[in-house]
Amino acid sequence: MTLVFRAVLLYLFAALATAGWVYDDFVRLTRDAMVTTAAMGRLMLGMGVFVLPAVLIGVIALGGRHLLRRAAPLALVSIAAVLLPIGFSFLKNAIPNLVPYYADPALAAFDNWLHFGTDPWVWTHEVVPASWGRALEIFYLNIWSVVAIIFPIVVVATEHDDARMMRYIWLFFASWLVLGNLTALAGSSVGPVYYDRLLGTERFTDLTAALAAAGIEQTGIGQVQAALWRRYEGGGLDLGLGISAFPSMHLAVATILACYLWERAKWLAPLGLAFVAIIFFVSLWSGYHYAIDGYASILAVIFANRALARRFARQENERMLRNAAASQLLHSAR
Repeated sequence: MTLVFRAVLLYLFAALATAGWVYDDFVRLTRDAMVTTAAMGRLMLGMGVFVLPAVLIGVIALGGRHLLRRAAPLALVSIAAVLLPIGFSFLKNAIPNLVPYYADPALAAFDNWLHFGTDPWVWTHEVVPASWGRALEIFYLNIWSVVAIIFPIVVVATEHDDARMMRYIWLFFASWLVLGNLTALAGSSVGPVYYDRLLGTERFTDLTAALAAAGIEQTGIGQVQAALWRRYEGGGLDLGLGISAFPSMHLAVATILACYLWERAKWLAPLGLAFVAIIFFVSLWSGYHYAIDGYASILAVIFANRALARRFARQENERMLRNAAASQLLHSAR
């Protein structure tokens, strides 16, 4: 866990350096980082009500002595969970300054072709009443945010398999850098809800009308979308207010959770799959994402998880072989 913590610290410093180079105001960036760290710390304490049950489960499942052995990893992963979104936000805010948004026409065209000439958001508004907007935002904003912050802490607190614990910790933290920052930089885009405002077209006027009819302005999703665009138009840096459509970190986190629940207990698998389906649905309904944004994240997480599983299994086999060889050597010496 020490290596993970160091990687997150390096990630944060690299994000600060990048943002400092882009915005040329390192003093303000440092101050904002400290303020945000304090705010995230308070948020984590407020989420103690969600973490405490996981710790109690850990005591029951692992035993108090085993969980005590996890005390240091728990402390490190908790701090890393606070620092991670800060570094992520710095880099996400800098995306349009590093690579101006360019990929939306290609993404929208491919999305439409892939779904037989219909934009996927259309189907979501056909099956969900406009009055469901507030219910949908609970999953997309509130429940997802809790999962995104406490997932690694819960894994460390309750996981009895050390190899699986480390695999999912690495998968979780690396996804924010690889998918949320690097891939997002390569596919710099704003998503359907901002498409016309960015390009001065009328490509998604029907989406805008559908969201207006659903009363999106009065929902948390609508307020966040408005704040994101104001920040983009105004320029500068506001942590947490960066726009990036491809790929979807919401779907990446949801898929990581689903994969983990599937491995831990098959009866939990439907919960994980339902969470992925709901997050995917809301990402389309709200206009935040093209469907391809979600497909890319889901496939990337599944592929990365399998690759990491093979690597950890290979390392475990090598360790067992070394131990067996050492035991055989000791036996021969006797």
